[in-house]
Parts: sequence; structure tokens; C-alpha cells
Amino acid sequence: MKFPTISIVALASALALTGCATDSYASSYASNADSPASRVVSKVDTSIGDVFATTQGMTLYTFTRDEASVSNCYDGCAASWPPFSASKDAETWGAFTVIERSDGSYQWAYDNQPLYTWVGDRQRGDVNGHEVSDVWYAAQPGR
Repeated sequence: MKFPTISIVALASALALTGCATDSYASSYASNADSPASRVVSKVDTSIGDVFATTQGMTLYTFTRDEASVSNCYDGCAASWPPFSASKDAETWGAFTVIERSDGSYQWAYDNQPLYTWVGDRQRGDVNGHEVSDVWYAAQPGR
């Protein structure tokens, strides 16, 4: 009688630990080549430290005039700061989510802040858009 109880407790504990490990894994952004994150973002070492970037290495930025999960960058702004596009049904993980823009398109966000690239960056690791007009900042892990 005690043996099945112990087995059930052991099984439940193992499942709980597996679930925790999966959540931790999912919250990583690109530490595993097979993770959803690795198909969307990368981490790049730059002159300002590690930043999030597209899989092509282009730095991702946040805009301080955005609101949580709301982009305020359209028209001319979006021409210079292209929104980091996502599909409506993109697989999200950890702090990376997808928001719907007012024009009906979808955009990746990190910690509820919409993400953008910048036309002034030309190659992997460029951070030329960081601190532009004191409203654009490179998206960095842990910040």
C-alpha cells in the first residue's frame, strides 16, 4: 500500500521538475539551436555589450514613446525604424511576445516593448541606433 503512494509522489515530483525545466528552457532566448527563440532572435556582442538581434545579426531596438504592448511608430517613423515583424500565430517564449499593431500587422516585443531594427545599421553588431534622440535603445538581455 505504501509503495504505490511513494511511486505516485515520485512521479508527480519528476513531472513537476520536468515542467520547471521546460519553463526555464523556454524563457531562454537563443541558448539552444532548436529552441523557438533561435529561429527568431540571436544575442550579439557589440560595443555596448550583448544585445538582442535578428537571426541575421541586426540589432533590435525599443522606443521609449511606445506603451506596453502598443507601438507608436508608424509612417515615417516605421520607414526609419522597421517594426520587427511577426506572424499572428508565431510561437512565443519567455519575455518575447507578439503584439498586434493598429494597422493589423504583427510585431515581436520583448518584455512588452515592441521591437524594431534601424536602417542606419549596416552589418551584424552595429548599434548605431542606440540612444538616438534619447528615445531609441538597443534591446539588451536583463534590461
